[in-house]
Amino acid sequence: MGITAKQQTGIALIAVLLLVALMVIIGAEVMFRQDRYFARTDNLVSWDQRYQYAMAAEVVALRALNDDLAQDRNHSVLTDDCVNDFWAVQLPPTPYENAWLTASVQDLQGRFNLNNLVREEGDTFVRNPKAYARFVRLLQPLLKQPDMAERLASELSDWMDSNNLVDDMQGAEDGDYRWRRVPNIPIAHESEFRGVKSFEHDTLEDPAYWGLFAALPVGTKLNINTAAPVVLDAYFADTVGDAGTKLVLETREEGAIEDLNTLFSSGPFAALEEEQRNELLEDFTVRTDYFQVMVEVRTGENTQRLVTRVNRKESGEIQVYSRQLQPRLMPMEPACNPFYHQPSEE
Repeated sequence: MGITAKQQTGIALIAVLLLVALMVIIGAEVMFRQDRYFARTDNLVSWDQRYQYAMAAEVVALRALNDDLAQDRNHSVLTDDCVNDFWAVQLPPTPYENAWLTASVQDLQGRFNLNNLVREEGDTFVRNPKAYARFVRLLQPLLKQPDMAERLASELSDWMDSNNLVDDMQGAEDGDYRWRRVPNIPIAHESEFRGVKSFEHDTLEDPAYWGLFAALPVGTKLNINTAAPVVLDAYFADTVGDAGTKLVLETREEGAIEDLNTLFSSGPFAALEEEQRNELLEDFTVRTDYFQVMVEVRTGENTQRLVTRVNRKESGEIQVYSRQLQPRLMPMEPACNPFYHQPSEE
């Protein structure tokens, strides 16, 4: 029994409909992929544009750091403070072509250097008891549970010292971590503090407190002109206490501190024994070598933040040692130090 002409027409019609449907599906897929390709290309171009704007702003900030150093040389006094220096000025949201740029520079030596929890002895790193005590004092008002300060300080010290021994009951070494080992060297960034055993996501009372910490080379001194009051309190607690912090803040209001010997020979410092005063002098400086440049670029609904850390040497050479593209999780940090103008608690 053969296929009738009517049946042949029906089959042909079905074949045509299938062919049309197939062409529509292919066309829709082509258009979808083309649209996705254009969107991806546009996103990449926009990302690269924001990055280039951020790099341009970084260059301007580095130039300001160099100009500041040149001005200091002209005045024969190498100091860095949060009042008169070129770099200590925040760029408010400023239009540039199709973008808005915001930038600020922070003095990393006005923060507590976590790597000072250890000191170098030959080729090894050992605990620094003096820095440990200061770190505990700094942590206590910053934590939701102040009694955790000693445990966290001990765990971070074990994280960095060269031995594999738990130095006290509250420390932690390799055996206390399930999926990782401690590095036994100084940390590269303060965020490594999050890696110690007892640190939780809400350990700090306020996420902004991260602006009080830095990870600089071991032995880097604290800039007394830019240090946050709460950091000064931690440094002075076992010698001159709040009176020392108060004198430093009052002196800074009159201008940059240029001579540490003059400062440490007056007020409450004058009552210290010479050896005590000299030890304290060794921990401070009036100038800064390490800075952070923070740039935020907004185009349309997209925002990109570049955080660059540099070493500005006394010779004027500037070396970039870290660049991070960070999500916009927190507000831009102000110029100098996020807690510079915040008074210490009485």
